[in-house]
Amino acid sequence: MEAAWLNPRERCIPTDPVISSKELGLVEAFYGARPELKPTPLHRLRGIAEELSLGEVLIKDESSRFGLNAFKILGVLYAFHRIMESRVSNEAPIVVCASAGNHGRAVAWAAREFGFTARVYLPVGTAPARVDAIANEGADVVVTDVGYEGSIRRVVRDARREGWLIISDTSWPGYDEVPRWIMAGYTWMMAEGQAQWSSVPDVVIVQGGVGGLVCAGASWFAQHHGTSRPFFIAAEPTVAPCLLESARIGRPTVVPEHDTMMACLKCAEISPIIWPVLADAVDAVVTIDDERAAWAMRRLAHPLAGDPEIVAGASGACGLGALQAIMSHDVFQSVRDSANLGPQSSVLVVNTEGATDPTLYRSIVGD
Repeated sequence: MEAAWLNPRERCIPTDPVISSKELGLVEAFYGARPELKPTPLHRLRGIAEELSLGEVLIKDESSRFGLNAFKILGVLYAFHRIMESRVSNEAPIVVCASAGNHGRAVAWAAREFGFTARVYLPVGTAPARVDAIANEGADVVVTDVGYEGSIRRVVRDARREGWLIISDTSWPGYDEVPRWIMAGYTWMMAEGQAQWSSVPDVVIVQGGVGGLVCAGASWFAQHHGTSRPFFIAAEPTVAPCLLESARIGRPTVVPEHDTMMACLKCAEISPIIWPVLADAVDAVVTIDDERAAWAMRRLAHPLAGDPEIVAGASGACGLGALQAIMSHDVFQSVRDSANLGPQSSVLVVNTEGATDPTLYRSIVGD
């Protein structure tokens, strides 16, 4: 059942931003010095804005980022840069990660660029296209017989035994430096957007998962705009509500794993280091059914008059699907009212991935 959590503290600023202002500056210096890395587009969806009775709907389209079909490389590339800065040995290690697909492909690509060997563990049931995409970047791919969280535990076990370097976008006790760097890298998306939108959006909706992009976005807006920041909403699948349940209970918690076509958001627990930002700088969390994401995929693939055609995978379409749910479903009335969503509102969503599972994509939007 679709649901919502509304933060009782209005427009708070996190006492622990998780990503420091110094780190944000380092990210901007790193990516700002690489003009060959072209910005991804920010589109205005005028047809959808009219359909949902909103003033403006913006979508930051990450499906073309570095030719890797997803935003994840922003965090991974910056993390590799920071790792290289701190290395004391010239030996090229084996790097390893667990992934639902997009993070693993980014790690494989970056490892090849930096001369490392990559091994990527994928959960049982991973789409063959995602397996192939990672293998084609040169990684050794291991498809496990367990889910995402179980694959992480195997990565930790094997890395400790073999001396491999873990490149994870989630954290656990004793492991948080690399995830912080990865989240910091994600903030470049917002820095790019600042040069693309005419004014700061009133509302921002981003995908959940373990919470890395949520933490990155909420931290960036809080540090740049303070209490005048946008109303910030995290969206996740109904069957993987780890952000929602953690927010409701008041601490990081584990939820059961269930299948969803939003495969890259099928996470049973949040990254623990994001908790201060989730508690203080996220104004609402909403969960949506698969059909909401399917609606968004179809609407982007077969746009209304005047809107661009955009290829969005199921996880990539989650934010737009959540916006449609918020504007149409009574269960989200409190979120709609608190965000003051209406004909005067400007809303930013993010397409975090393209058609990373082409078979699923075609089954939903058609050929």
